Amino acid sequence: MYQLRKLQTYTIVEHSQTANLDPEKFRQLGYTGNSEAEFLNFISDLYYDDVYNQLDSETRSELSKIKEDVDWTLQYDSTSKFENSWYVIGKDNPEYKRDGEFETYHSTEQDSFLS
Repeated sequence: MYQLRKLQTYTIVEHSQTANLDPEKFRQLGYTGNSEAEFLNFISDLYYDDVYNQLDSETRSELSKIKEDVDWTLQYDSTSKFENSWYVIGKDNPEYKRDGEFETYHSTEQDSFLS
């Protein structure tokens, strides 16, 4: 008797609301850049709670759209477009929690981590 499972992966992309941010309002927080890419990197590394009290209410409200109170909207879901699936053979094993409690011996996935 063999134990088999079918696995699948899919992609879901969601987006937040659009935040309108003025880079000049972040100079007091250490932003020194002059390009869109530099500002994007600065904002991505920024911790909302750390700067909350240093921003005016409008900037705080806009920043919260992407940092704190994110309201997600579905942008793309691949489950209705195609199936990316494979089969594995092995046995149920509660010690393999990260793998769905299944110890895999062989897989039909081409880029399998198994040897």
